[in-house]
Amino acid sequence: MKTIKRGITLIALTFTLFMGGAAPVIPNTTVAHAKTTYVWIAPNYGTKWHHSKHCRGLNAAKHKKHVTLHWAKKHGYKKCHWCY
Repeated sequence: MKTIKRGITLIALTFTLFMGGAAPVIPNTTVAHAKTTYVWIAPNYGTKWHHSKHCRGLNAAKHKKHVTLHWAKKHGYKKCHWCY
């Protein structure tokens, strides 16, 4: 145990002397998250997803649901041809 403490102390002292008394700088790591895209579907009416709640393809739908684009594609929904 003494040799481990002595080794750690020696390493810390070496870094302190060579770095001019400053502790080593560790850069901050950031995780980039992709922005989630939400789309509209008509679960009881069709099999298309829409960018806008007011899309022409949703006019006849009585019930509209807001879901992620990933979820819609995973469940077999395709892009509406009216959405650009």
